[in-house]
Amino acid sequence: MGRFIRRISPMATALAFALAPASGFAQFYKDKTLTLFINYGVGGNADTEARVYQRYLSKYIPGNPAVLIQNAPGAGGINAINLLGLGIGPKPDGYTMSYFTISATDLMLDNAALKVAVTDFQIVAGARGWNVAYGRKDMAPGMSRPADLGKAQSVYVGGYARTSSHDTRLRLSLEVLGVPYKIVTGFPATAEINKAMLQNEVNFSGSSLPGYMTQVMPQIINSGVGMPFFQYPVIGPEGKPVGNPNLIRQGVPIFDDVYRDVHGKAPSGPKYEALLTMNDIGTQLQRGMLFPKGAPAEAVAIMREAVMKVAADPEFRAEYQKVTGELPDLVGGPVLEKLFDRVRNLDPALRKVMQDSVDGG
Repeated sequence: MGRFIRRISPMATALAFALAPASGFAQFYKDKTLTLFINYGVGGNADTEARVYQRYLSKYIPGNPAVLIQNAPGAGGINAINLLGLGIGPKPDGYTMSYFTISATDLMLDNAALKVAVTDFQIVAGARGWNVAYGRKDMAPGMSRPADLGKAQSVYVGGYARTSSHDTRLRLSLEVLGVPYKIVTGFPATAEINKAMLQNEVNFSGSSLPGYMTQVMPQIINSGVGMPFFQYPVIGPEGKPVGNPNLIRQGVPIFDDVYRDVHGKAPSGPKYEALLTMNDIGTQLQRGMLFPKGAPAEAVAIMREAVMKVAADPEFRAEYQKVTGELPDLVGGPVLEKLFDRVRNLDPALRKVMQDSVDGG
């Protein structure tokens, strides 16, 4: 069904952008400010990552502009996408670039709340990212290993919005496992979900690696309150589900292995296929660095080169890895266009499963 997106080496990136004459654009950002526009709240996963980029970007942008962060949470990330795409507040002038969490659910379905298609934005780069499901150990009747989730009762899930990949991923995984649950959605960021979990208002959720490493691990896991249950796999080169090797070394199994421990067989069926496909797409494009339609071509060219140079900076890479647990893994426009084509050509039956999940069916 799909394949890993290959990592782009710094050398390949340099060659790819060799024709972009950044030196000729030196005046575009001189004495200006570049704003990174985040579609989730302060302390969330996208915000955490963006603030590492913020500390290094100016160095690689001709004219060395100031780089600021602006958070616009709401509606599971949709609020900021609409604001930037429609030019409400931030304008398509090249001085506001997104660092958005991209919902694979929104890509795969026609979400009426989205007033502008993500595919209409101009691509600077995309970033891969992995997700981990975690929860409290005192979920009845008591959790000591991941397979205990199969017998969990009174599971209360912390979510962002029904149409977000975060919520859809959690819903489908629990339904495939056969675990009854209730979802409490509308949280603005990971920090608020973790606060609710520590207060035992929710007892199960998920996070991408920045929030997992910097907040979930110290607050939930290391404190003894909770444990990781599984990581969401992607589709490997041979078409089989595979996980993040670093997480596996940390003892976090993939969803499929937990399912086998619970049910004695591999997962299958329409909901599982929808979960695996959605997560594969969502992992390959977890964050989107984008300009709105109509932004100056020179801004797009400058930032394509600058972002990739930052990603190759040894100091940035070390700090990013310390914060997220992973090295930055960026993909460029041509690769993302193939991903968008894959989304456009999804099996209608799979789309229906996804739509039923969002609608509550």
